[in-house]
Amino acid sequence: MVGLRSVRPSTYVAVGAAWAIAVVLLLPLTVAGGLLAAAAAVPGTAMLWAAWRGAVAGPRFRAALLGTGLLLTGVTGAAAAVVTVVMPAATTDGVPVAAHLYLVTLILTVLVTLPALLRPQQHRDPLGRLRVWLDTVGVSACLILPTWVLILSDGYLRGASAIAAFLGAVATALAAVAGVHSVRHRAALRWTGPGVALSLICLIALVIGADNPANPNSAPAALAAGAAMNVAAWAIWWGSVRVDPDAGPLPAVGSEPAAGFPLFTLPVLGAAIAVVARLLHGGDLDATAIALCVTALLAVATREFVAAIALRRHADHLTHHGNRLRSLMFGSSDVAMVLDSGLAVRWQSPAAARHFGLSDQGVLGRPITALVDPEQAGALEGFLTDRLGGEESDESFSAVVLDGLGRRRDTAWTAGGADPAIPGRSLVIHIRDVSDQRELEQALQQATHLDPLTGLANIHGLRHAGRPAADGGALIKVELRGLTAIADVHGTDRAEAVLVEAARRVQARIGATDVPARIGDAQLAVITRNGALRAHVLASLLVTELTVPYEVDGVSAHLQVWAGIGELAPDTDIDEVMRRAALGLRVARTRPPGGVDWYDEAVEEQLVRRSTLEQDLPTARDRNELELLFQPVFELAGRRPVGVEVILSWRHPSLGRLPAAELLALADDLGVLGDLRIWALNRMCRHAAAWREQHHPLWFSFGVRPGELGEESFHTGLETVLATHRLPRSALVVEISENDLHHGPESDALLADHLRNLRTSDIRTAVGHFGAGPTSLSRLRILPVDLLKVDRKVFSQDDGAPASVGVIMEVAVTLGRRLGMDVVAHGLSTEADLATVLATGCRLGQGDQLARPMPAEHLEALIERFRDAPAPDAPMAVRLVQRRPVD
Repeated sequence: MVGLRSVRPSTYVAVGAAWAIAVVLLLPLTVAGGLLAAAAAVPGTAMLWAAWRGAVAGPRFRAALLGTGLLLTGVTGAAAAVVTVVMPAATTDGVPVAAHLYLVTLILTVLVTLPALLRPQQHRDPLGRLRVWLDTVGVSACLILPTWVLILSDGYLRGASAIAAFLGAVATALAAVAGVHSVRHRAALRWTGPGVALSLICLIALVIGADNPANPNSAPAALAAGAAMNVAAWAIWWGSVRVDPDAGPLPAVGSEPAAGFPLFTLPVLGAAIAVVARLLHGGDLDATAIALCVTALLAVATREFVAAIALRRHADHLTHHGNRLRSLMFGSSDVAMVLDSGLAVRWQSPAAARHFGLSDQGVLGRPITALVDPEQAGALEGFLTDRLGGEESDESFSAVVLDGLGRRRDTAWTAGGADPAIPGRSLVIHIRDVSDQRELEQALQQATHLDPLTGLANIHGLRHAGRPAADGGALIKVELRGLTAIADVHGTDRAEAVLVEAARRVQARIGATDVPARIGDAQLAVITRNGALRAHVLASLLVTELTVPYEVDGVSAHLQVWAGIGELAPDTDIDEVMRRAALGLRVARTRPPGGVDWYDEAVEEQLVRRSTLEQDLPTARDRNELELLFQPVFELAGRRPVGVEVILSWRHPSLGRLPAAELLALADDLGVLGDLRIWALNRMCRHAAAWREQHHPLWFSFGVRPGELGEESFHTGLETVLATHRLPRSALVVEISENDLHHGPESDALLADHLRNLRTSDIRTAVGHFGAGPTSLSRLRILPVDLLKVDRKVFSQDDGAPASVGVIMEVAVTLGRRLGMDVVAHGLSTEADLATVLATGCRLGQGDQLARPMPAEHLEALIERFRDAPAPDAPMAVRLVQRRPVD
């Protein structure tokens, strides 16, 4: 099969022609006719193979059935030729065996091929279905009549010939009508229908020729039928395998193209010739021939009458649509024109005079380019020439048309193809007046890009004006604070009047090429193409000008003004420039009114870091990024842990570990400090309860912010955690940083009350980082504190500090003892720090020199090492648990 594919089609044609010539010259005509019919098996086999592989353009069932019919015909032709040569006189019931073979094949072929042609079902109106049946009856009668008149009525009335004539004629009519009147799969059935009809006629001729061997015309008829069979077979192959069934659009119901097809021409002509020949040779017409003639004439007459009705209905339908089209053309706002090949106007619709004032006398015969602006004539000519040449495009052409009154109209031109009456040499164009649309677009564009109150550009206009340019520039963003207060005190109208006056002042101060805009309720912006220095000077001038009091309706109003500047670089998007100017404005707002600041990358890094932390902190616990670190507090004499400071830590995946103070402040700002505190207390108390079983005197401190002490949720959560883990209250130490004492929102008296309430409930209190801030020593007298953590700045001798720092530490230790506080040297980092602290008599210490903050498992190992060590001296042990009297 692969080898056959490589053979050229011309080779097949040459071999077939040589085969046919050899058969005709060397064999009797009857045998040659059968062998030529046998060649139909070749396209039949090809169709079956294509259907099995799915390589057909149409339905596979059609190719399979029609291929089977051709294969049967080819096998029968070969068998009949062999029988004619081997047993020329063999008969069955007086009928030659070859005739029997052809008749059986005819019946089988009809049963196989007709279902393939009658599917799919064709959707027709009632008149269409009636025309199909009339054509079938008429063609059947016209096909039977010549056979009856010329052969069967003269004594050759044999069963095989009669059956073949009647059955074959009806089947041939059905096949021809199915192909001609097809609606669905029309492209394919136009080939297969006539091909099947021709093949059936050839089989009828072979049956009659084999059934009447004594007739001198039988042999030529058999030869002609065999040759015609090949033509029919290849036509069937082409329509089944190669032709797309629905290559063209489906015709509308009632308007099938076959309504006027001359289907009866050849059958009627053949029947008439047969009847005339019969009469010229002295014959007569019997009753059967007359009945066939009458049937054919009635079918033809009725069919033409039905066709006339269908054509009349179709004409009425076209007239109706034509009237509707005419009314649309008269009422349309678009002007339609027909141009010839020279682009001269040959016809224009009535809308041309109504909308453009263009009369037929002033337009027809003139070039279409004379109607437009001379500067656009060349471009319009090129546009229309391309469309006239067949180029298809949905693009339109905009041109200015000079109407009949001399006015200029904005128009849009589109090409609609050729005029059906003059195909290939004409062009239909449509012209629409879009002047109102353009004016509306301009008004909409202005409304989209301008602020309606101030007349300045809005945010969209600023983006449009701030497109990157080679000369660069700067964007100044100005914030006006105080408009809300003006609206609350003097009314919204006066606040708007102040804003309008501020916009006027900005416009009066900027240059001709600068672009002012209002980008928010109380924010203005200016795009200037000046350099950095002049942009900063302009921003300062604007801030000064906008700060001047506003006199509105006898009322004096004041605004606070800040400005931020971002560089308008050629490679920077305008939105990015606005963001940078906003960052500069954010920095300026941290200072008194009147500040002007440029965008700074360092500030952006801080803001980005802050924003990142704000986004990630609420879900940090779910990602297991939060943890507790533990730093022990040691009794310095024996280096034995007596307490632990618990530090809440956050290991951010990209920013690293955050200091506890920053984490607590951030959580407080975001409102999630309470949840983090409860989570940390739960984990701390769970560890504390287990560790105190190994080292009973151990206490645990944790830092809080002063604002937490006044929250009921903090105390409720603390009580719940202590009860859950059965931890004594005296094991906890609540620590407040000295910096929080100075900057916190709580007053001294209120903070003292909060600490006193904790001590009353047996929870110890502490002040951390003492000495690092401005807290006076006298403040310690009023604060109920049990533990005083002295900062390293008090006792460290780093950076050339004088040796007198030890004296200061000694004073702090003495003061703490007299006030009943335990003193902890916090931040021991070197051996020198440790020696200084020990010399002052301080007994407790904490810092990296003794132990760094560590995970829970490391602290547990440290506690384990001290579990079996001897207990500290009695005075020290008592010291660690004694309490300062509650004031």
